[in-house]
Amino acid sequence: MKTQLTPDEKLRAAYAHMINGVDQHVIAALFGVNAGRVNEAIMVIRAAIADIQPVKRTRGRPRKGAAK
Repeated sequence: MKTQLTPDEKLRAAYAHMINGVDQHVIAALFGVNAGRVNEAIMVIRAAIADIQPVKRTRGRPRKGAAK
């Protein structure tokens, strides 16, 4: 059994859980790690997503079909 996930595996595990709804214990079994490692990966990705701020458009013409 592995003790850590690689950065790529962390992204894949978080994606599988958050987007596809795969249970954490299933992901852990597929990667050969403890379910706690999968949970840690998911928490890191969720925190990173929460830090992303939407970009406001401040210049130029309004986009076609945009609300006025």
